[in-house]
Amino acid sequence: MTGLMGLRRMPRRLRFGCAVLVCLSLVVSALTGCATRSSDPKVITYWTTITDPITMKAWDQIIAGFEKANPGYRVNLLPKPTIGTGDATDLITAVRGHTGPDVYLVDRFTTAQYAATGILTDLQPYVNKSPGMSSNYLKFAWDEGAYRGDSYGIPNDSDSRALFYNKTLLRKAGINPDILSPTHGPPTVSELMKLNAKLNRTKNGAYTQIGLIPWLTQGFWSTWTLENGATFFDNKTCSLDLLSKPIVDAFTEEAAWAKELNYSKVAAFIATYQPPGAPPNQSIFLDSNEAMSIDGNFSIASLQQYKPDLDYGVTYLPVLKKGDPPFTWSGGFAYVIPKYAANPDGGWKFIQYASGPQGQKIYATVTKHLPTYKSLLDDPAVTKDQKFFADALKYSTSRPPLPVNAQMQNAMSNAETAVLSGAATPRQALQSVEKQTEPNLEQYCPFTIPKPPTADR
Repeated sequence: MTGLMGLRRMPRRLRFGCAVLVCLSLVVSALTGCATRSSDPKVITYWTTITDPITMKAWDQIIAGFEKANPGYRVNLLPKPTIGTGDATDLITAVRGHTGPDVYLVDRFTTAQYAATGILTDLQPYVNKSPGMSSNYLKFAWDEGAYRGDSYGIPNDSDSRALFYNKTLLRKAGINPDILSPTHGPPTVSELMKLNAKLNRTKNGAYTQIGLIPWLTQGFWSTWTLENGATFFDNKTCSLDLLSKPIVDAFTEEAAWAKELNYSKVAAFIATYQPPGAPPNQSIFLDSNEAMSIDGNFSIASLQQYKPDLDYGVTYLPVLKKGDPPFTWSGGFAYVIPKYAANPDGGWKFIQYASGPQGQKIYATVTKHLPTYKSLLDDPAVTKDQKFFADALKYSTSRPPLPVNAQMQNAMSNAETAVLSGAATPRQALQSVEKQTEPNLEQYCPFTIPKPPTADR
């Protein structure tokens, strides 16, 4: 028992890295690495795909709160960072080998795909035992975790997107920051591109400062296609509509911006000041190399931790035409129970706490994400520093819950790069996405999705 007691005293994140000698003292199976599953109904294995230091702090506090509220239970936390939205390699491998965790954190809009492929447990039987549970959550977030009418993912956080601007850089360029105040309504992309003429700086032909890169951070294809009213799917034909006008127009606009700024020069600038794998305290906006950035409320925690003295403001996302109404979109993550989990009942117990008011309050407060538990949106302690983003949920939309979302996300990102670099026209790039994705979609037809949802406060 000495080995087991030693493991229990270890820090939560180290329990899975148990020493070889301890493994040898337990069972022969430990020779392959200490098991991540337990037959103990009070031991819960949780894999998280978000592993940055700020979020890990939140997980530790949530788990501590759960264990205090549920004496005798223990949650083993295992960080499982992924290389992209559609990457579930570790989870798929574990489920196939019946060695998956009891709870897994998934990018919520990919829930339908993972449910469709059979690697998730249908949570509807659990939900049915808690009448009215869904009414506690933002409707779009709850719907995003469903597939064919059943719940497979319980919402955790949400977010909304806006334009951040560096007041100091604007002043240095002779621009009054007040022109971007939200009291003036949403700015247009063309207005911001005109500001670039005053904000862009070069040395020996290379950028050293840029006003705005419209396709960077959260200014990617999802933002511009959703703003145009894209639905991505035709309910009547049960097929993708990626060549619809809203999507083609959005990619055409991006191509024009890339040409205006010189995509290759911008790519070199990004590689210099925000290279792949850069630590969270290094970004072109944090380091005042970019005057404006399209980002989400989730970036506030980094701003407060790494650049507390940065003089910045927040306003609406830029719109395409003057007078267009404010627009934003929301995403977030969900807790799921993989198929063949060793302890699904324990996993559900943890999900109820983590996704409930106590867990979400901790998560939202620490990470500066927005809660999906509706009553928390009226708690000033939760929405502190985030009121603008919380209010934006009134007019927010989200991506449709398609059973090919993870695959489509990656294909659309590749298509966007091809368009920005001039390697393909918008139609050519989008046709390629349809060709890659449509065959996989067909196997799930017929099905329908709701109209593009608006967050229901």
